[in-house]
Amino acid sequence: MKIYIVEDEVVLRDLCVEFFTATMPEVEVVGFNGDGKEALRECLELKPDLAIVDIRLPEINGLEILHILKSKIPGIKVLIFTATVNPDTIRIALHGKAEGFVEKSCGLEQLKAAVETILAGGTYFTPDVKRQMRAFGY
Repeated sequence: MKIYIVEDEVVLRDLCVEFFTATMPEVEVVGFNGDGKEALRECLELKPDLAIVDIRLPEINGLEILHILKSKIPGIKVLIFTATVNPDTIRIALHGKAEGFVEKSCGLEQLKAAVETILAGGTYFTPDVKRQMRAFGY
């Protein structure tokens, strides 16, 4: 399975690449970028199975990337991985049909669990995100 990481924090992006390479041999990180516009261009070219996308990015934000990828690449899965967790971002992510939403504060093991679940065909939302989803009727 091919994944692409869209994260503007270089240390976190590099850590994610190393983590997935070391712990998930079935996953190939085909690319990564911190610039939303460049990341979108590369995703459209590389067509990963899963894009892990932050929300706050330069040029194009992650929620816009979610909507564009879903409209341009049939079958792509998108996992939102962000510190920007509020009812509006969750609602927009759900409207865009994101397969998952994980807060950065949850750590890499929960991110890995989300990736495994999504690549197996499921969805993954952390407990706080689920609580907020219930609060506004999802």
